[in-house]
Amino acid sequence: MNPKLLTIIPKLVKLGLNQWWARRLLEQYKGINRSCQLILLDDGDETAIWVGIQDGEVKAKIGRYPATTTVTMDVDLFIDIVKGRVDFREALWHGAIQVESHDGRPWTLHAFLWSGFWDLVAEILR
Repeated sequence: MNPKLLTIIPKLVKLGLNQWWARRLLEQYKGINRSCQLILLDDGDETAIWVGIQDGEVKAKIGRYPATTTVTMDVDLFIDIVKGRVDFREALWHGAIQVESHDGRPWTLHAFLWSGFWDLVAEILR
C-alpha cells in the first residue's frame, strides 16, 4: 500500500465504522451488485482497492478483483477527494480520473453512480 494513504486511514476507519452510511448505501442500491476496482497511481507505483456492494453487504479489500467498473486516478487526488477538497465530478470532467465500464453499460453511467458514492463519503468524513 502506498504510504501516502496512511494519512487518511483514520478517516477510512471512521467511514467503515459508520453504520448509518452502510445502511444508507444498501438502501440506495438495494438488490444491485456493483463494484469498483480503484487504481491509485503514484510515480509508477500502483495501489489497487476493490469496493463494492455484494449480496446486500458493503465490502472493501486490497488487491485486484473482478469489478463492474475501474476508476483510475492519482493517489494525491484520491486523498483530496476523501478529504472533501476536490469534487469527483470536477476531476473526472477535467480528465484527472479515468472510468472504464466492464458490464456493457456506458462509462458515463458508472461515473455518475460513483460520483454519488464519493459525495456520500466526503459528507460523512467532514
